[in-house]
Amino acid sequence: MKKVFLCLAVFAMSLTAIGQEKEEKVLRHKGFETNRFFDNWEVSALGGVQAFQALGEVELPSTNFADEFMPAFQVSVGKWVTPVFGARIAYQGFGINDGTELNDSTNLSYHYLHTDIMVNLTNWICGYKADRFYNAVVIGGFGWAASQSQNMTEEEWNDEFASTVGLSNRFRICDALSANLDLTGFITKDEFRHVNQLLEREGNKGINFELMAGITYKFPKRGFDVVDYNPYKNKISSLEQDLAASHKDVEKGKSDNAELKDQLAKERKAKEQAIAEAKRIKETFSLSNGQSLSIYFTIDCSKVTDRNMENIKFLAEAIKTSAKNRVFTITGYADEQTGSSEHNMELSKKRAEAVYNALIDLGVDSNKLKVEYKGDTEQPFTGRPYMNRVAVVR
Repeated sequence: MKKVFLCLAVFAMSLTAIGQEKEEKVLRHKGFETNRFFDNWEVSALGGVQAFQALGEVELPSTNFADEFMPAFQVSVGKWVTPVFGARIAYQGFGINDGTELNDSTNLSYHYLHTDIMVNLTNWICGYKADRFYNAVVIGGFGWAASQSQNMTEEEWNDEFASTVGLSNRFRICDALSANLDLTGFITKDEFRHVNQLLEREGNKGINFELMAGITYKFPKRGFDVVDYNPYKNKISSLEQDLAASHKDVEKGKSDNAELKDQLAKERKAKEQAIAEAKRIKETFSLSNGQSLSIYFTIDCSKVTDRNMENIKFLAEAIKTSAKNRVFTITGYADEQTGSSEHNMELSKKRAEAVYNALIDLGVDSNKLKVEYKGDTEQPFTGRPYMNRVAVVR
């Protein structure tokens, strides 16, 4: 029986620790936060009267009705987890009357250790109020009851499972104290009072009614604090705004990506056209008057690419073998749709000079070369801006 009592005590303490494995963890109920493990504990001591009654039709030779009432006492330790829900472990005992004249001694001693859930109906229905005068607390739980008659040895006990139900009326005296008037009862087998054994009858249930009054002391810290949700609401609002801004950035990024893809497609097409043109020139080019060779550049760039160097090499050999007095003009251009006029003029100059320098490096006589640059004042390839980033050799 000691093991049973120990198990019940461990179970009761585990109930009070629900949701409080870490002191920093915060639970909430109707706008009020729970506190830490050591807050909102209470201890109660009550005394009064009790009487055991069988449930159902049981015909027994009864004692006087007044003799069935016996003294009762109860002590309990509990904790409120929220303003509405709590748990306690309680012990009660004394003696009960078996309600018959079948024994020489009709009084039985008993012990009842039980674990209960406490529900504050007043706080649940009316909202939490720390200084409310009256609170109605519903109690329900279970435990193990053990009884012993005087004709039993010390080792003999009648052990029965029992369940508790009741109402605790609490009247506030001050922050630390409240007066209790409890009407409770525990239901168990009728064998608990040894009557059925005497009558060779089994299976009936009985309930032990208790009416007790007493005092409850609340340990500090007492009460629950109001939760201020405004900082959380402001944080959520800020996060929602950041999220909306992120969505806008994502959409802008998609738009920019589409533009870059379009520009890349145009550049790729220009490259393909330039390669095709270079191939065509290489296969058919002859240095007759009026013919020209175009060297194309990428946007805002004046560097001669390796691809154009192949054309320039061919051009260099052609110039070397041309008439001695033949002069070739290198004219640089820039796309009018990109950059300012001043910038484009300088850019077209650099493009023409780049082709000039490449030809010189390949051994072309400088006397056979002439450099001009038009900026964006002329567009040799109308309607095709990417074609106008060019240096034309005639």
